[in-house]
Amino acid sequence: MKLRKLFSMFLFVTMLGGLLTGCAQKADDTDAKPTGVTETEGTKTDDAVTEDTGNDTQASGTVRIMMNVTGGKDEAEMKLFQQALSDATGLDVQIEKPASDYTTILMQKLNGGEKYDLIYIGAGDYMNLIGQDALLDITDRVKASEILTNNIDASEWVDITVDGKVYAGFNKKEVHRVVALNNVMLKNAGIDYKTITPTLDGYYDVFKKLKEASTDNEFYPLNAVMADAWDLQPWMAAVGMKSGVVIDADGKKYAPYSTDEAAPVWEWFKKLYDEKLLDPGAFVDKSNDMRSKMSAASMKTAVTVDWAAWVGLHNANALAGNVTSEAYEVVSLPGVQTPDGSYMLCKGGASLFGVPANATNVDGAIKILEYFATQEGGELLSVGIKDNDYTVDGGKYVLTETGKAHANDHGAPFPIKKDFEHPIGYNPGVEEAVSYGEYATIDLSIPNEGDYKATVGKWGIQIVKGEVPVLEGLEGMRNELVALGVTDK
Repeated sequence: MKLRKLFSMFLFVTMLGGLLTGCAQKADDTDAKPTGVTETEGTKTDDAVTEDTGNDTQASGTVRIMMNVTGGKDEAEMKLFQQALSDATGLDVQIEKPASDYTTILMQKLNGGEKYDLIYIGAGDYMNLIGQDALLDITDRVKASEILTNNIDASEWVDITVDGKVYAGFNKKEVHRVVALNNVMLKNAGIDYKTITPTLDGYYDVFKKLKEASTDNEFYPLNAVMADAWDLQPWMAAVGMKSGVVIDADGKKYAPYSTDEAAPVWEWFKKLYDEKLLDPGAFVDKSNDMRSKMSAASMKTAVTVDWAAWVGLHNANALAGNVTSEAYEVVSLPGVQTPDGSYMLCKGGASLFGVPANATNVDGAIKILEYFATQEGGELLSVGIKDNDYTVDGGKYVLTETGKAHANDHGAPFPIKKDFEHPIGYNPGVEEAVSYGEYATIDLSIPNEGDYKATVGKWGIQIVKGEVPVLEGLEGMRNELVALGVTDK
Protein backbone atom coordinates (compact mmCIF):
# COMPACT_ATOMS: atom_id res chain seq x y z
CA MET A 1 0.00 0.00 0.00
CA LYS A 2 2.82 2.39 0.88
CA LEU A 3 4.66 1.70 -2.37
CA ARG A 4 1.45 2.12 -4.36
CA LYS A 5 0.80 5.50 -2.72
CA LEU A 6 4.37 6.65 -3.34
CA PHE A 7 4.08 5.62 -6.99
CA SER A 8 0.77 7.49 -7.27
CA MET A 9 2.39 10.58 -5.79
CA PHE A 10 5.21 10.33 -8.34
CA LEU A 11 2.70 10.16 -11.18
CA PHE A 12 0.81 13.17 -9.83
CA VAL A 13 3.99 15.25 -9.52
CA THR A 14 4.96 14.25 -13.05
CA MET A 15 1.51 15.25 -14.28
CA LEU A 16 1.75 18.67 -12.62
CA GLY A 17 5.31 19.10 -13.82
CA GLY A 18 4.15 18.67 -17.41
CA LEU A 19 1.49 21.31 -16.95
CA LEU A 20 3.87 23.72 -15.28
CA THR A 21 6.50 23.36 -17.98
CA GLY A 22 4.02 24.48 -20.62
CA CYS A 23 2.81 27.55 -18.74
CA ALA A 24 4.58 30.81 -17.99
CA GLN A 25 5.15 31.31 -14.25
CA LYS A 26 5.75 34.34 -12.13
CA ALA A 27 9.04 34.50 -10.26
CA ASP A 28 8.60 32.78 -6.93
CA ASP A 29 10.78 35.21 -5.02
CA THR A 30 8.29 37.09 -2.89
CA ASP A 31 8.27 34.98 0.27
CA ALA A 32 11.19 36.96 1.66
CA LYS A 33 9.69 40.37 0.97
CA PRO A 34 7.31 40.86 3.91
CA THR A 35 9.21 41.78 7.05
CA GLY A 36 6.33 41.85 9.50
CA VAL A 37 7.57 45.01 11.19
CA THR A 38 4.34 46.96 10.99
CA GLU A 39 0.84 46.17 12.08
CA THR A 40 -0.76 49.08 10.26
CA GLU A 41 0.65 49.70 6.82
CA GLY A 42 1.98 47.96 3.73
CA THR A 43 3.41 49.17 0.45
CA LYS A 44 1.55 47.19 -2.22
CA THR A 45 0.16 49.21 -5.12
CA ASP A 46 -3.40 49.22 -6.36
CA ASP A 47 -2.21 47.64 -9.63
CA ALA A 48 -0.92 44.61 -7.75
CA VAL A 49 -4.22 44.19 -5.96
CA THR A 50 -6.05 43.19 -9.11
CA GLU A 51 -3.26 41.06 -10.57
CA ASP A 52 -4.00 37.39 -11.23
CA THR A 53 -7.51 37.24 -9.79
CA GLY A 54 -9.30 35.84 -12.81
CA ASN A 55 -10.71 32.35 -12.51
CA ASP A 56 -10.24 29.57 -15.04
CA THR A 57 -13.57 27.94 -14.30
CA GLN A 58 -16.76 29.37 -15.78
CA ALA A 59 -19.44 29.00 -13.14
CA SER A 60 -22.60 30.61 -11.86
CA GLY A 61 -25.39 30.02 -9.40
CA THR A 62 -25.35 29.26 -5.70
CA VAL A 63 -22.45 27.68 -3.85
CA ARG A 64 -23.19 26.30 -0.39
CA ILE A 65 -20.20 26.10 1.95
CA MET A 66 -19.91 24.55 5.41
CA MET A 67 -17.09 26.43 7.08
CA ASN A 68 -14.99 26.25 10.21
CA VAL A 69 -12.17 28.60 11.30
CA THR A 70 -12.30 30.49 8.01
CA GLY A 71 -14.37 33.62 7.45
CA GLY A 72 -15.74 36.35 9.70
CA LYS A 73 -15.02 36.48 13.40
CA ASP A 74 -18.69 36.81 14.32
CA GLU A 75 -22.08 36.49 12.66
CA ALA A 76 -22.13 40.07 11.41
CA GLU A 77 -18.68 39.87 9.91
CA MET A 78 -19.43 36.47 8.38
CA LYS A 79 -22.16 38.19 6.33
CA LEU A 80 -19.57 40.71 5.11
CA PHE A 81 -17.15 37.89 4.28
CA GLN A 82 -19.88 35.99 2.41
CA GLN A 83 -20.75 39.11 0.40
CA ALA A 84 -17.10 39.82 -0.40
CA LEU A 85 -16.62 36.25 -1.64
CA SER A 86 -19.82 36.48 -3.71
CA ASP A 87 -18.78 39.79 -5.27
CA ALA A 88 -15.30 38.53 -6.11
CA THR A 89 -16.45 35.32 -7.80
CA GLY A 90 -19.79 36.36 -9.25
CA LEU A 91 -21.43 33.51 -7.37
CA ASP A 92 -24.20 33.47 -4.80
CA VAL A 93 -22.15 32.17 -1.88
CA GLN A 94 -24.04 30.85 1.11
CA ILE A 95 -21.98 29.97 4.19
CA GLU A 96 -22.85 28.03 7.32
CA LYS A 97 -20.43 28.23 10.22
CA PRO A 98 -21.53 26.41 13.40
CA ALA A 99 -20.57 28.14 16.63
CA SER A 100 -19.25 24.89 18.13
CA ASP A 101 -18.97 21.12 17.60
CA TYR A 102 -18.19 21.67 13.95
CA THR A 103 -17.18 18.12 13.02
CA THR A 104 -20.16 16.56 14.79
CA ILE A 105 -22.60 18.92 13.09
CA LEU A 106 -20.93 18.46 9.70
CA MET A 107 -21.14 14.67 9.89
CA GLN A 108 -24.75 14.79 11.04
CA LYS A 109 -25.69 16.97 8.09
CA LEU A 110 -23.79 14.84 5.59
CA ASN A 111 -25.31 11.65 6.97
CA GLY A 112 -28.73 13.29 6.70
CA GLY A 113 -28.21 13.85 2.99
CA GLU A 114 -27.82 17.62 3.16
CA LYS A 115 -26.00 18.98 0.12
CA TYR A 116 -23.00 21.30 0.19
CA ASP A 117 -20.61 22.24 -2.59
CA LEU A 118 -17.61 22.73 -0.28
CA ILE A 119 -16.93 21.57 3.26
CA TYR A 120 -14.04 22.54 5.50
CA ILE A 121 -12.13 19.46 6.68
CA GLY A 122 -8.83 18.55 8.28
CA ALA A 123 -6.49 15.76 7.18
CA GLY A 124 -8.11 13.10 9.39
CA ASP A 125 -11.67 13.78 8.19
CA TYR A 126 -10.33 13.97 4.63
CA MET A 127 -9.09 10.38 4.88
CA ASN A 128 -12.27 9.18 6.59
CA LEU A 129 -14.58 10.75 4.01
CA ILE A 130 -12.55 9.38 1.11
CA GLY A 131 -12.88 5.93 2.65
CA GLN A 132 -16.65 6.40 2.74
CA ASP A 133 -16.80 7.59 -0.90
CA ALA A 134 -18.25 10.82 0.44
CA LEU A 135 -15.92 13.14 -1.50
CA LEU A 136 -15.75 13.80 -5.23
CA ASP A 137 -12.57 13.01 -7.17
CA ILE A 138 -11.53 16.40 -8.60
CA THR A 139 -8.15 15.36 -10.00
CA ASP A 140 -9.04 16.09 -13.61
CA ARG A 141 -10.45 19.49 -12.70
CA VAL A 142 -7.23 20.36 -10.88
CA LYS A 143 -5.22 19.31 -13.94
CA ALA A 144 -7.40 21.47 -16.17
CA SER A 145 -7.06 24.59 -14.00
CA GLU A 146 -4.04 26.78 -14.69
CA ILE A 147 -4.68 28.63 -11.43
CA LEU A 148 -4.70 25.50 -9.29
CA THR A 149 -1.63 24.06 -11.00
CA ASN A 150 0.41 27.24 -11.44
CA ASN A 151 -0.40 29.09 -8.23
CA ILE A 152 0.06 26.16 -5.82
CA ASP A 153 3.28 24.24 -5.30
CA ALA A 154 3.14 20.69 -6.65
CA SER A 155 4.35 19.43 -3.26
CA GLU A 156 1.15 20.69 -1.64
CA TRP A 157 -0.92 18.51 -3.98
CA VAL A 158 1.33 15.54 -3.24
CA ASP A 159 0.51 15.86 0.46
CA ILE A 160 -3.21 15.38 -0.20
CA THR A 161 -2.94 12.79 -3.01
CA VAL A 162 -4.48 9.43 -2.14
CA ASP A 163 -3.85 6.62 -4.63
CA GLY A 164 -3.23 9.15 -7.37
CA LYS A 165 -6.35 11.23 -6.73
CA VAL A 166 -7.26 14.47 -4.99
CA TYR A 167 -10.64 15.24 -3.47
CA ALA A 168 -10.19 18.77 -2.12
CA GLY A 169 -8.55 22.14 -2.55
CA PHE A 170 -6.76 24.27 0.00
CA ASN A 171 -7.87 26.67 2.67
CA LYS A 172 -4.32 27.78 3.43
CA LYS A 173 -0.68 26.85 3.31
CA GLU A 174 0.24 24.74 6.30
CA VAL A 175 3.37 25.62 8.19
CA HIS A 176 4.79 24.01 11.29
CA ARG A 177 4.92 24.22 15.05
CA VAL A 178 7.87 25.72 16.89
CA VAL A 179 8.99 26.34 20.43
CA ALA A 180 7.52 29.72 21.40
CA LEU A 181 9.24 31.68 24.19
CA ASN A 182 8.39 34.85 26.11
CA ASN A 183 11.53 36.86 25.40
CA VAL A 184 10.86 39.51 28.06
CA MET A 185 10.69 36.81 30.75
CA LEU A 186 13.87 35.26 29.39
CA LYS A 187 15.68 38.60 29.53
CA ASN A 188 14.49 39.19 33.09
CA ALA A 189 16.00 35.82 33.99
CA GLY A 190 19.29 36.77 32.29
CA ILE A 191 18.80 34.46 29.31
CA ASP A 192 19.60 35.23 25.68
CA TYR A 193 17.29 32.87 23.81
CA LYS A 194 19.70 32.52 20.91
CA THR A 195 22.28 30.98 23.22
CA ILE A 196 20.02 28.34 24.80
CA THR A 197 21.75 24.95 24.65
CA PRO A 198 19.45 22.81 22.43
CA THR A 199 19.32 19.79 24.73
CA LEU A 200 16.86 18.57 27.32
CA ASP A 201 19.30 19.59 30.04
CA GLY A 202 19.73 23.00 28.40
CA TYR A 203 16.02 23.70 28.46
CA TYR A 204 15.73 22.30 32.00
CA ASP A 205 18.25 24.94 33.10
CA VAL A 206 16.23 27.63 31.31
CA PHE A 207 13.03 26.53 33.06
CA LYS A 208 14.78 26.58 36.45
CA LYS A 209 16.00 30.14 35.90
CA LEU A 210 12.57 31.30 34.73
CA LYS A 211 10.94 29.79 37.81
CA GLU A 212 13.47 31.40 40.14
CA ALA A 213 13.02 34.80 38.49
CA SER A 214 9.24 34.78 38.87
CA THR A 215 7.39 36.02 41.94
CA ASP A 216 4.08 34.55 40.72
CA ASN A 217 3.20 31.35 42.58
CA GLU A 218 0.90 30.33 39.73
CA PHE A 219 3.63 30.68 37.10
CA TYR A 220 4.99 27.56 35.40
CA PRO A 221 7.76 27.92 32.78
CA LEU A 222 6.45 25.22 30.43
CA ASN A 223 2.96 24.33 29.32
CA ALA A 224 1.83 21.66 26.87
CA VAL A 225 -1.35 19.91 25.77
CA MET A 226 -0.56 16.47 27.16
CA ALA A 227 -4.05 15.00 26.87
CA ASP A 228 -3.80 15.16 23.06
CA ALA A 229 -0.04 14.53 22.93
CA TRP A 230 0.14 17.91 21.14
CA ASP A 231 2.86 18.97 20.44
CA LEU A 232 5.79 17.09 21.97
CA GLN A 233 7.86 16.75 18.79
CA PRO A 234 10.53 19.40 19.53
CA TRP A 235 11.32 17.57 22.79
CA MET A 236 11.07 14.03 21.41
CA ALA A 237 13.67 15.07 18.85
CA ALA A 238 16.24 14.50 21.59
CA VAL A 239 15.93 10.76 20.96
CA GLY A 240 15.04 11.08 17.27
CA MET A 241 11.42 9.98 17.72
CA LYS A 242 8.92 11.07 15.03
CA SER A 243 5.43 12.09 16.10
CA GLY A 244 2.33 10.18 15.07
CA VAL A 245 2.36 6.78 13.41
CA VAL A 246 5.27 5.56 11.28
CA ILE A 247 5.56 2.59 8.92
CA ASP A 248 8.69 0.48 9.39
CA ALA A 249 10.73 -1.35 6.75
CA ASP A 250 8.43 -4.37 7.05
CA GLY A 251 5.33 -2.31 6.37
CA LYS A 252 4.14 -2.42 9.98
CA LYS A 253 2.73 0.65 11.72
CA TYR A 254 4.07 1.76 15.09
CA ALA A 255 4.06 4.87 17.28
CA PRO A 256 7.62 6.06 18.07
CA TYR A 257 6.45 7.89 21.21
CA SER A 258 5.33 4.54 22.64
CA THR A 259 8.69 2.82 22.21
CA ASP A 260 11.17 2.25 25.01
CA GLU A 261 13.57 4.54 23.14
CA ALA A 262 11.25 7.45 23.98
CA ALA A 263 11.57 6.77 27.74
CA PRO A 264 14.26 9.45 28.41
CA VAL A 265 11.95 12.22 27.19
CA TRP A 266 8.97 10.98 29.21
CA GLU A 267 11.29 10.84 32.25
CA TRP A 268 12.33 14.43 31.50
CA PHE A 269 8.69 15.54 31.50
CA LYS A 270 8.21 13.74 34.83
CA LYS A 271 11.21 15.57 36.27
CA LEU A 272 9.77 18.91 35.14
CA TYR A 273 6.43 18.07 36.73
CA ASP A 274 8.01 16.92 39.99
CA GLU A 275 9.98 20.18 40.24
CA LYS A 276 6.96 22.36 39.38
CA LEU A 277 8.43 23.46 36.07
CA LEU A 278 5.60 21.92 34.02
CA ASP A 279 2.13 23.40 34.48
CA PRO A 280 -0.14 20.72 36.00
CA GLY A 281 -2.85 22.25 33.84
CA ALA A 282 -1.06 20.54 30.94
CA PHE A 283 -2.97 17.36 31.83
CA VAL A 284 -6.34 18.96 31.10
CA ASP A 285 -5.57 22.11 29.09
CA LYS A 286 -6.59 22.47 25.47
CA SER A 287 -4.75 24.63 22.96
CA ASN A 288 -6.87 27.69 23.78
CA ASP A 289 -6.01 27.34 27.48
CA MET A 290 -2.31 27.04 26.70
CA ARG A 291 -2.45 30.11 24.46
CA SER A 292 -4.34 32.10 27.07
CA LYS A 293 -1.64 31.40 29.65
CA MET A 294 1.04 32.40 27.13
CA SER A 295 -0.73 35.64 26.21
CA ALA A 296 0.26 39.15 27.21
CA ALA A 297 -2.91 39.34 29.29
CA SER A 298 -1.88 36.38 31.45
CA MET A 299 1.82 35.44 31.19
CA LYS A 300 1.28 32.39 33.39
CA THR A 301 3.73 30.43 31.27
CA ALA A 302 6.83 31.31 29.28
CA VAL A 303 7.38 28.41 26.87
CA THR A 304 4.95 26.47 24.70
CA VAL A 305 4.97 24.63 21.39
CA ASP A 306 2.57 26.12 18.87
CA TRP A 307 2.07 27.04 15.23
CA ALA A 308 4.51 29.49 13.69
CA ALA A 309 1.53 31.76 13.04
CA TRP A 310 0.74 31.91 16.76
CA VAL A 311 4.11 33.46 17.50
CA GLY A 312 2.95 36.40 15.42
CA LEU A 313 -0.61 36.32 16.70
CA HIS A 314 0.57 36.60 20.32
CA ASN A 315 2.66 39.64 19.38
CA ALA A 316 -0.06 41.22 17.24
CA ASN A 317 -2.70 40.72 19.93
CA ALA A 318 -0.42 42.36 22.48
CA LEU A 319 0.23 45.35 20.22
CA ALA A 320 -3.51 45.66 19.53
CA GLY A 321 -3.98 45.85 23.31
CA ASN A 322 -1.35 48.61 23.56
CA VAL A 323 1.26 46.29 25.11
CA THR A 324 4.66 47.21 23.68
CA SER A 325 7.38 44.77 22.64
CA GLU A 326 9.42 46.01 25.61
CA ALA A 327 6.77 44.55 27.91
CA TYR A 328 5.87 41.44 25.90
CA GLU A 329 7.50 39.69 22.97
CA VAL A 330 7.27 36.09 21.77
CA VAL A 331 10.21 34.63 19.87
CA SER A 332 10.84 31.11 18.61
CA LEU A 333 13.35 28.26 18.37
CA PRO A 334 13.32 24.82 16.72
CA GLY A 335 13.66 22.94 20.01
CA VAL A 336 16.08 20.20 21.00
CA GLN A 337 18.67 18.79 18.64
CA THR A 338 18.42 15.22 17.39
CA PRO A 339 21.25 12.73 17.99
CA ASP A 340 22.64 13.65 14.55
CA GLY A 341 22.58 17.39 15.28
CA SER A 342 19.44 18.39 13.38
CA TYR A 343 15.92 19.25 14.61
CA MET A 344 12.45 17.72 14.23
CA LEU A 345 9.28 19.76 13.88
CA CYS A 346 5.72 18.92 12.78
CA LYS A 347 4.23 20.41 9.65
CA GLY A 348 0.48 20.75 9.90
CA GLY A 349 -1.88 18.34 8.25
CA ALA A 350 -3.73 19.91 5.36
CA SER A 351 -6.55 22.39 6.02
CA LEU A 352 -8.90 21.72 3.14
CA PHE A 353 -12.17 22.41 1.40
CA GLY A 354 -13.50 19.11 0.10
CA VAL A 355 -16.15 18.73 -2.59
CA PRO A 356 -18.86 16.33 -1.35
CA ALA A 357 -19.90 13.53 -3.69
CA ASN A 358 -23.44 14.95 -3.78
CA ALA A 359 -22.40 18.54 -4.55
CA THR A 360 -24.81 20.27 -6.93
CA ASN A 361 -22.51 23.06 -8.18
CA VAL A 362 -19.09 21.54 -8.71
CA ASP A 363 -18.07 24.27 -11.17
CA GLY A 364 -18.88 26.85 -8.51
CA ALA A 365 -16.90 24.93 -5.91
CA ILE A 366 -13.84 24.81 -8.17
CA LYS A 367 -14.15 28.53 -8.87
CA ILE A 368 -14.06 29.23 -5.11
CA LEU A 369 -10.98 27.02 -4.73
CA GLU A 370 -9.33 28.90 -7.59
CA TYR A 371 -10.14 32.23 -5.99
CA PHE A 372 -8.56 31.16 -2.71
CA ALA A 373 -5.37 30.43 -4.68
CA THR A 374 -5.11 34.00 -6.06
CA GLN A 375 -3.55 37.12 -4.59
CA GLU A 376 -6.96 38.71 -4.00
CA GLY A 377 -8.37 35.54 -2.42
CA GLY A 378 -5.35 35.23 -0.17
CA GLU A 379 -5.87 38.79 1.01
CA LEU A 380 -9.48 38.06 1.93
CA LEU A 381 -8.44 34.95 3.87
CA SER A 382 -5.63 36.74 5.69
CA VAL A 383 -5.99 40.53 5.98
CA GLY A 384 -9.76 40.33 5.71
CA ILE A 385 -12.52 42.48 4.28
CA LYS A 386 -11.87 45.86 2.70
CA ASP A 387 -13.36 48.78 4.66
CA ASN A 388 -13.90 46.46 7.61
CA ASP A 389 -10.43 45.11 8.38
CA TYR A 390 -8.43 47.51 6.25
CA THR A 391 -8.56 50.50 3.94
CA VAL A 392 -6.30 51.39 1.02
CA ASP A 393 -4.80 54.88 1.09
CA GLY A 394 -2.51 55.91 -1.73
CA GLY A 395 -1.73 52.31 -2.56
CA LYS A 396 -0.98 51.45 1.06
CA TYR A 397 -3.03 49.01 3.11
CA VAL A 398 -3.92 50.38 6.54
CA LEU A 399 -5.49 48.15 9.17
CA THR A 400 -8.56 49.41 10.99
CA GLU A 401 -8.88 48.86 14.72
CA THR A 402 -10.99 45.82 13.86
CA GLY A 403 -8.30 44.57 11.50
CA LYS A 404 -5.60 44.99 14.14
CA ALA A 405 -7.63 42.88 16.54
CA HIS A 406 -8.05 40.18 13.87
CA ALA A 407 -4.28 40.02 13.37
CA ASN A 408 -4.27 39.22 9.64
CA ASP A 409 -6.02 35.90 10.08
CA HIS A 410 -9.43 35.10 8.58
CA GLY A 411 -8.62 31.43 8.16
CA ALA A 412 -5.33 31.62 6.28
CA PRO A 413 -2.48 33.48 7.96
CA PHE A 414 -0.39 31.87 5.20
CA PRO A 415 -2.38 31.82 1.95
CA ILE A 416 -1.87 28.86 -0.38
CA LYS A 417 -0.71 30.96 -3.36
CA LYS A 418 2.97 30.15 -3.63
CA ASP A 419 4.11 33.71 -4.44
CA PHE A 420 1.57 35.53 -2.29
CA GLU A 421 2.67 39.08 -1.44
CA HIS A 422 1.43 40.07 1.99
CA PRO A 423 0.11 43.64 1.69
CA ILE A 424 0.55 44.38 5.39
CA GLY A 425 3.54 42.24 6.31
CA TYR A 426 3.40 39.16 8.48
CA ASN A 427 2.92 39.62 12.20
CA PRO A 428 6.06 40.29 14.30
CA GLY A 429 8.07 37.14 14.95
CA VAL A 430 6.54 35.09 12.14
CA GLU A 431 9.50 35.37 9.77
CA GLU A 432 11.80 33.82 12.35
CA ALA A 433 9.36 31.03 13.16
CA VAL A 434 8.81 30.19 9.49
CA SER A 435 12.57 30.02 8.91
CA TYR A 436 12.69 26.69 10.74
CA GLY A 437 10.52 25.03 8.10
CA GLU A 438 13.40 22.96 6.73
CA TYR A 439 13.16 20.79 9.86
CA ALA A 440 9.42 20.14 9.56
CA THR A 441 7.72 17.05 8.18
CA ILE A 442 4.07 16.09 7.95
CA ASP A 443 2.69 13.19 10.00
CA LEU A 444 1.23 10.16 8.30
CA SER A 445 -2.52 10.70 7.85
CA ILE A 446 -4.51 7.98 9.60
CA PRO A 447 -8.29 7.67 9.96
CA ASN A 448 -8.09 6.88 13.69
CA GLU A 449 -5.95 9.85 14.67
CA GLY A 450 -8.26 10.59 17.60
CA ASP A 451 -7.57 7.17 19.13
CA TYR A 452 -3.84 7.74 18.72
CA LYS A 453 -3.91 11.11 20.50
CA ALA A 454 -6.18 9.96 23.32
CA THR A 455 -4.13 6.83 24.01
CA VAL A 456 -0.70 8.45 23.91
CA GLY A 457 -2.01 11.34 25.99
CA LYS A 458 -3.66 9.09 28.61
CA TRP A 459 -0.63 6.89 29.19
CA GLY A 460 1.78 9.81 28.89
CA ILE A 461 -0.03 11.66 31.67
CA GLN A 462 0.12 8.61 33.93
CA ILE A 463 3.86 8.36 33.30
CA VAL A 464 4.50 12.06 33.94
CA LYS A 465 2.42 12.04 37.13
CA GLY A 466 4.34 9.01 38.37
CA GLU A 467 1.20 6.84 38.52
CA VAL A 468 2.91 4.12 36.49
CA PRO A 469 6.60 3.31 35.89
CA VAL A 470 7.87 4.66 32.58
CA LEU A 471 8.55 1.38 30.79
CA GLU A 472 5.35 -0.18 32.10
CA GLY A 473 3.38 2.82 30.90
CA LEU A 474 4.97 2.65 27.46
CA GLU A 475 4.11 -1.03 27.20
CA GLY A 476 0.51 -0.24 28.13
CA MET A 477 0.46 2.52 25.52
CA ARG A 478 1.71 0.15 22.81
CA ASN A 479 -0.74 -2.60 23.72
CA GLU A 480 -3.72 -0.25 23.66
CA LEU A 481 -2.72 1.28 20.32
CA VAL A 482 -2.54 -2.21 18.82
CA ALA A 483 -5.89 -3.22 20.37
CA LEU A 484 -7.51 -0.11 18.84
CA GLY A 485 -6.08 -0.91 15.42
CA VAL A 486 -3.99 2.25 15.35
CA THR A 487 -0.68 0.37 15.13
CA ASP A 488 0.55 -3.13 14.35
CA LYS A 489 3.13 -3.37 17.10
